[in-house]
Amino acid sequence: MKWIIALVAAAAVAQTPPAAPPKVLRIIREVIRPGKAATQEKTAALAARAVSRSKYPANFLAMTTVSGEREIWILESHDSFESIEHADAFVEKTPAVKWWLGQLEAQDSDGLSAMRRVLATYRPDMSYRGDQFASSLPKMRYMSVAMVRLEPARDADFTEIVRMVSGAYEKISSDQPLVVYQVVSGLSTPAYLFFSPMVTLKTMDDAPLRGKAMREAMGQENGEKMLKTSAEVTAASESFLFTLNPRLSYVSKEFADVDPDFWMPKPPKPVVPPAALPGPPPSPAPAQPQ
Repeated sequence: MKWIIALVAAAAVAQTPPAAPPKVLRIIREVIRPGKAATQEKTAALAARAVSRSKYPANFLAMTTVSGEREIWILESHDSFESIEHADAFVEKTPAVKWWLGQLEAQDSDGLSAMRRVLATYRPDMSYRGDQFASSLPKMRYMSVAMVRLEPARDADFTEIVRMVSGAYEKISSDQPLVVYQVVSGLSTPAYLFFSPMVTLKTMDDAPLRGKAMREAMGQENGEKMLKTSAEVTAASESFLFTLNPRLSYVSKEFADVDPDFWMPKPPKPVVPPAALPGPPPSPAPAQPQ
């Protein structure tokens, strides 16, 4: 049920602003061990820079969680599954990239408590304003993601109620795009991912008003049907809030040029330790008895 609440309240991922979302996403989900975030992100940033210098043939966005366990999600965009094969072949024949990715893998046992790779395909029939999602993404700073796992053989029912939600978005002319991906590999049950980008977290403050408008547009009968069906078809769901991480991302020049200060940040200046501060004055000697 959490996923449907997130959809009503909120109302992945292209790398070139004017295009539609990519047809295929390769997602790497890393769960970071406590105390290991800084080390893991430093190595991931170095790997992203190595990939950029080598002209890796696929762009990717990195996101880090705002709440809950510390996680990094890498969203790699592709036009086809064949494109994934070509990207893997590129790594194999490019020693620098292969070495850095190997360094990142070597840290997994120490820095990660879990890692999962997932492949997912874009569902334009279930999405809302995918083109707007793609064109506005360079200006976004946060991403709300809902992961929904279904009961077996309930995809058709699920698709129907998601289309109902998208139709309600159209009725209220919502300016909040919603992009849906269907997981095809990497999870044991039927699963879908819902991406909603945000420029600011104020979008979440406005959620009650959007939710009310959605319920009114849907009508009582359809609203009750949606909630009932969602409860029947949903086996499990998770909601995530991420901030986009430019230091771990590799985006196209056209994408970065929309907001270069954010997407092409300068390396941080080294921290110079302050000069040693003088210690406290010595304590006066205790008075001697007369």
